[in-house]
Amino acid sequence: MAADSKQSEVVKQINEAFEAAQARLAQLREAVERNTDLARANARTTVLRDQKEKALRELGEAVWRQLQKGRLTLPAGFEAALKAVEAAEQAAEAHARELTDILMEGAEVAERLNEQKKAPKPQRVLVPGAKKR
Repeated sequence: MAADSKQSEVVKQINEAFEAAQARLAQLREAVERNTDLARANARTTVLRDQKEKALRELGEAVWRQLQKGRLTLPAGFEAALKAVEAAEQAAEAHARELTDILMEGAEVAERLNEQKKAPKPQRVLVPGAKKR
């Protein structure tokens, strides 16, 4: 009987450990589900924020085009924002001009190098009996 009581005690301990493992697994599953839901909600927030930023950018660009065409005037409170846009636009144009200049210089250098490669090289005439170097 002692063997039976030891065996039943081992089975009892195994069952308790199994139930504890199942409970822990259920807790982990719940935590994973919460984190998954949170990640989905966060991703949705990012998508919505990006959509809003795109819509605002498109609105701003449309307003800016209408202002440039003289079809729209804004109240005086927008002067600082308009000056900032004008300054940014002028800086972008200046940068584009600089890039164009750099590219043109590069093209000129490449053209000169090409011409040098195509130019005939002077040939050396060896006098009979002269040693080649």
